[in-house]
Amino acid sequence: MMDIIVKVQPSNIQFNAVENVTILESALKSGVILEHSCKNGSCGLCSSQLISGEVTSQEGETFTSGQSFLTCQCKPSSNEIIIEAEYYPELAGIVRKVTPCKISSIDKSAQFAIFKFRLPPTAAFKYLPGQYINLSYQGVTRSYSIANADSNDGIELHIRRVPDGVMSELLFSDVTVNSLLRMDGPIGTFFVRPDTKPIVFLAGGTGFAPVKAMVESLIAQESSRDISIYWGMNSSKDFYSDLPIEWASKFKNVKYIPVVSGDDYEWNGRKGLVHKAVIEDIQNMSNSCVYACGSPQMIAAAKQDFMHAGLLEKQFFSDVFTASK
Repeated sequence: MMDIIVKVQPSNIQFNAVENVTILESALKSGVILEHSCKNGSCGLCSSQLISGEVTSQEGETFTSGQSFLTCQCKPSSNEIIIEAEYYPELAGIVRKVTPCKISSIDKSAQFAIFKFRLPPTAAFKYLPGQYINLSYQGVTRSYSIANADSNDGIELHIRRVPDGVMSELLFSDVTVNSLLRMDGPIGTFFVRPDTKPIVFLAGGTGFAPVKAMVESLIAQESSRDISIYWGMNSSKDFYSDLPIEWASKFKNVKYIPVVSGDDYEWNGRKGLVHKAVIEDIQNMSNSCVYACGSPQMIAAAKQDFMHAGLLEKQFFSDVFTASK
């Protein structure tokens, strides 16, 4: 087995990679946290540029210097590789672990549920608001964003009932308070970066979960940054939390804009695609930072339109909710 060195620019750090293991997995095992989310090639967040060396995808496609590739899908095929990728020292002290967890409360409507879990006192489960976990029950595993800022309160997850969804049917129909499940995490590089620019949070459906955690964290820090929360739902009945209304009434720097995309004749608020509402309100986005969480279609459309409105690509952060494969 050959000795492989991967050097990361511009941070000038390096790690050892393993043949037949993806670049991302080798990095994570070495404690080097590169940008990623889904880890199955769907979201594109782990895209990096190859400066020198050679990597090969799972399908056998070879990438050489100057080309972009997905670190979660490619393995090294040369002794030394230099890549241009984001490295996050903030995540260096965060340890991913597997822990049992019990449901402490369930707040359920027809389409959405808020589950709260308690962890063993010895779990010492630390994460950055915005990260996610893998939840396992009866041999089924799905990814869910953590919806609370502080693990001292346990772990809160927001879960949508998916038609014919194996996991969501189990969670909506089978589990009760005190049911035992398993949690693996934290995972991902979605968290609020230090800055002073105004923040636009963009959430589609249960994409509100990590936004809630991040806003709670900013409020706890008494952040003075301007915070705008745009939350999109198909119907006004789907907004399952009144917290954004409470935040906007209590804090001068917090603004909340709910947007309904479906035919809802009882709704008198904003209508249409949620990211379009942002552009209507902020024509020049060059001074904004955006944190977006939702479907791949929403994220892709928002990024493209926001950049046309002046947003810098490096000021757009996202967590894509991809369908399970």
